[in-house]
Amino acid sequence: MTESLVQAIEGGAINTWVLSTYWLWPLLEIIHFIGLSLLLGSMLIVDLRLAGYLRQIDIMSMHRLLPWAAIGFAMNLASGFLFFFGDPGRYSINIGFRIKMVLVLIAGLNVLVFALKINPLIGNWEPHGDTPGLAKAIAWVSLSTWTGVLLLGRLIPYIGTG
Repeated sequence: MTESLVQAIEGGAINTWVLSTYWLWPLLEIIHFIGLSLLLGSMLIVDLRLAGYLRQIDIMSMHRLLPWAAIGFAMNLASGFLFFFGDPGRYSINIGFRIKMVLVLIAGLNVLVFALKINPLIGNWEPHGDTPGLAKAIAWVSLSTWTGVLLLGRLIPYIGTG
């Protein structure tokens, strides 16, 4: 399956565009870094507050950071998509990339649990109070997965094909 995916992408319009546009890869790196900063910077504050720390931050003020995290994720999704289509042979067999994608999936499922179980209740919480156990669990899963995504993304060029 991996080989057929790579063959389908290589030589395609997006692959050709990414590889033939001299300035595109460095621009994608910049976009990916800015997106990562928005996503992880926002999520660090959100997750630490949900984990019960940073109680001096009103819970609804923390909640207002979520759109910034979503913008960062969208930037990383778009630039990551173009990275993959630019060099599918390298990414598809890289063990670091594969684990990173599993962690992104886990983080996405965690966001879904947050959206369904925690987000509807946040407005009823004490603004500077402690958070429920489920919120803390979601926060620690998020902190762990996004830290893993960050580390594995940075290690992709170095850990090879496993």
